[in-house]
Order: sequence, then C-alpha cells, then structure tokens
Amino acid sequence: MEHPVNQVERVTRFLDSLIQEHGDYLFAGLVLLSLLVIGWMFARRRKHPVHELPVMILPLGHAPKREPEPEPSPFEEHPDR
Repeated sequence: MEHPVNQVERVTRFLDSLIQEHGDYLFAGLVLLSLLVIGWMFARRRKHPVHELPVMILPLGHAPKREPEPEPSPFEEHPDR
C-alpha cells in the first residue's frame, strides 16, 4: 500500500504541469464559466418569491456621553407667555 503523501504528490505535480502548459486557457475558460453561472443566477425564474427578512442594526460599543439638559426652574418666567 502506498502512502497518501505520494498520491497527493502525483496529483500536485499533474496540476502544476497542467497550469504551466495551459494556465491561460484555463483562466479564460473559468472566467467565461463564472460569467455564465452569474448570468444564469440572475436570469432564472424563482420557484418561490423572495421574502424580505426584518433586519435590526445594533450599534457596537457604547453610545457617546451627552450632557444632561438642565431642568427649567418652576419660578422662571417664559418670554413667550
């Protein structure tokens, strides 16, 4: 029985040689394939409608400290009265 490291080494060498010889064609093919898959995802009809999920955004950290507003004096006269 052969050690798994030797089997992985053979696969790795094969992939390295494949990329060295045909890397540009592989890249162009994978780009076209990904564009086709993205186009298919946007163009297909959905079986079920998309439901909107409620999202609540919670702030991280502590809220900034604010100075408390002074309470108005009950004996002070207001100019607009």
